[in-house]
Amino acid sequence: MKKSIIYLVICISLTSCARSCQSIDKEFQTGSREYEVIMYSGGDTAFYDKVKTIINSEEKSDGIYYYKGDTLIEVSGDYVLKSIK
Repeated sequence: MKKSIIYLVICISLTSCARSCQSIDKEFQTGSREYEVIMYSGGDTAFYDKVKTIINSEEKSDGIYYYKGDTLIEVSGDYVLKSIK
């Protein structure tokens, strides 16, 4: 009986760790890629950028953010993020 409880506790802790790691992987990238970022407003293009960088997304938000040089760029709302390479 004790072995079953210990086994159950180990399985639950490993499962929660895997879920946590998945959410971290979705939230942050580890390598640069080339992207096109197009933001729309009223059906028209309001912002366009082509960058090779790491793009991150905020949890509980509809936006993304990235750095272009020393400048922080935040995009939120209706946008398309297209991976080129």
